Amino acid sequence: MKKNKFVAFTLILALVISLAGLTGCSTGAGNEASTAPAEGQTLIIQDSAWEGVDLFQVSSWNDMQCLLADPILEKDPDTGAVLPGIASDSKWSEDGLTWTLTFPEGMKYSTGEQVEPEDFIASVEYGLEVSPYADGYQAIESMEVDGRNVIVHLSDYQADMQYNFQSCFVGLMDKDEIENMSADEKLWGCHPYGAYYLDEYQPGAYAILKANEGYKTHNPMLKNQGPSPVKTIKVVFSGESFTFAQGVKNGDYDVLSTVPSEYYEELKSADNIDMFEAYGAEVNYAEINMTDPIFQDINVRKAVIHAISRDNLGSYLSEFEKPAHSLVLRKCLNYSEEAVDYYDTNYGYDPELSKKLLADAGWTDTNNDGFVDKNGSNLAFEFDCRDSETPKKVAQSLQIDLKAVGIDMKIKTQNWSYVNQDVVDGNFQMAYLGLGWSEPFLLVDKFCNRNAKCTNPDPENYNAMVAAARKTVDYDEITEQITAIQKKLFDYCTIIPLIDNNGYRCWRSEIQGIVHTPTGGFYLGDVVTDANGNFRNVK
Repeated sequence: MKKNKFVAFTLILALVISLAGLTGCSTGAGNEASTAPAEGQTLIIQDSAWEGVDLFQVSSWNDMQCLLADPILEKDPDTGAVLPGIASDSKWSEDGLTWTLTFPEGMKYSTGEQVEPEDFIASVEYGLEVSPYADGYQAIESMEVDGRNVIVHLSDYQADMQYNFQSCFVGLMDKDEIENMSADEKLWGCHPYGAYYLDEYQPGAYAILKANEGYKTHNPMLKNQGPSPVKTIKVVFSGESFTFAQGVKNGDYDVLSTVPSEYYEELKSADNIDMFEAYGAEVNYAEINMTDPIFQDINVRKAVIHAISRDNLGSYLSEFEKPAHSLVLRKCLNYSEEAVDYYDTNYGYDPELSKKLLADAGWTDTNNDGFVDKNGSNLAFEFDCRDSETPKKVAQSLQIDLKAVGIDMKIKTQNWSYVNQDVVDGNFQMAYLGLGWSEPFLLVDKFCNRNAKCTNPDPENYNAMVAAARKTVDYDEITEQITAIQKKLFDYCTIIPLIDNNGYRCWRSEIQGIVHTPTGGFYLGDVVTDANGNFRNVK
């Protein structure tokens, strides 16, 4: 986000934590410490449990772990433009095949070792060997050091590759640690380059982080680009939502990485709490099986789409969701209002048009039972719905809208993984799916392609459009191409954007200077402290 929880995108990456034999971890139970009162020199943060601190081995990197590992580059939260991070400069050749990164002197790991350009090469090579996200930079053919620069040569340009280097999954590790530590030792004992390092880890309970005094960043979002003024952080894993919500109000906790939805209103209205959006782009959508006898007729698919009222849908949703009018969302790179306008103009709510399309396809209510029928059968289909709160609310809204135009939608709820598998197997009529990622190419790779036979009537040309966009260097040109790809998807009438998901983070308002982004960026370098390192109520 960061891979905001958004890196564990709605394909949902499993968190598998091995608690046995963790190198470098404390073995004490320590659960009582999770509720210890906060002191003005130790920042108490709630977060989900961690898999490890080797950013290349793990498959999930939770919010506050980003305090341990900077990305190579940052993102402008408003424009999506590339900003310096660990690297002070990033330059691409005109053809997109040569990438030059600069790593100045004076940046040190928490071990005291200086960051060297060779560390970048070693880190990338290590990631290509072990990372579950290595596909994101497989196009790297060779790398070489030139002074404080690393020159990266690509076999072909991939527009989505750079995004990986704007996440903690491709940060920086010391070449010596990569080469001399075993995989088990690195999992919890390595020292990636970041503002903090792991000082103590109690499995399932908490982690103690200490400031890296040799730290330096080139991130222009921070005024203080040196060591953090907050010297000690305690990240608490165990506890209930009620405990966290009450704790941040009364001072037992300073920061909640995720605001529990059931306490959103209470915390938002609290005088001593600041709350902000902190979530990447996550879209929930439906796909229609165009090979199903009912949905082979595109007019029937269009009728379903035009029957959906996003005003009605919005009335079912919480502050954590809002209706979506596109597939590439506002927090995603290459977002365009043009795609939203195209969808609303051509596929917006129009129940009268929906009824006409059904009638043109031969579906009318001949027996006055409220449902259209043809050849003696009502127009009825099954909606394969995820068994969780938001999808079930969406299903209820759709069911009401479709009944209003004479369509009988049955709801089947099951675990999200079974819904996904039904789509892959072609065993569905209409299904609820989701993807969370703040860069568009992973998304357009997946939309209507989990089972192209059922949902993509023109996969050859569609995939050619995606491939051409991926090789485009200019950002604005990519945005135009991603918009064209969305229009093509909409015109299939096999995919329906439904929900734009959101999330929130909060902290005590007495803490001044936290820098944050709406996609989950969280930086402590500018926090105001007094001479004793106290960050509470500093005047």
